[in-house]
Amino acid sequence: MRPQWGSGFQPRERFVIVGGEIRLYGVLGMLKRLSPVLVLIAACWLVFGANMLLWHGQLNQHGIIPRQVASLPGILWAPFLHASLRHLTANTLPLLILGGILCGRSRLEFIMVVLGGILVGGGLTWLAARPACHIGASGLVFCLFGYLASLAFFRRTIGTFLISLVCIVGFWGMLRGILPTSAAISWEGHAAGLVAGIGFAWLTPKPKGDRKAAA
Repeated sequence: MRPQWGSGFQPRERFVIVGGEIRLYGVLGMLKRLSPVLVLIAACWLVFGANMLLWHGQLNQHGIIPRQVASLPGILWAPFLHASLRHLTANTLPLLILGGILCGRSRLEFIMVVLGGILVGGGLTWLAARPACHIGASGLVFCLFGYLASLAFFRRTIGTFLISLVCIVGFWGMLRGILPTSAAISWEGHAAGLVAGIGFAWLTPKPKGDRKAAA
């Protein structure tokens, strides 16, 4: 049964009754669903603006400096630090798209993958990368890509297959970023993020139906 509206009222949102509850879908619903990735991107832009306007880029020295104990906190800060506007904008769009896809699956899943990407990807960079100051959210971008692109291999459903296919077709060119093509690019951070993302996809618990089928 559809709600009846007055002749002078045009609804901008769509209401759906599910289990006796009225749920609102539309712009507000979409923003709520994407809120984790939007907050992450906003944090990157706010930190960049403050860093450039107030500290003249000096915060960038607090990134990941491999195998320096004093640089361990940089594992947490590095994803939010960017060397230039071009650096930040290059990470923003893939972060929004890949993060939006994962938020569409589950906001909690996005948060867990991002936190894991920061800690594990950053930790691997700290352990294995060349001596330099590694900053930027590109490691998170590769983590999200690795997670989504490999999800179908570990969770063999139509939904995960379509997600992995879209990500591989749309972003396969970014795999060149794990090659040491430029000293100015943290290809080690990219590779660490990719490995972390694939590892998280492998560790993701399977639905009960999948576990019973495997048994």
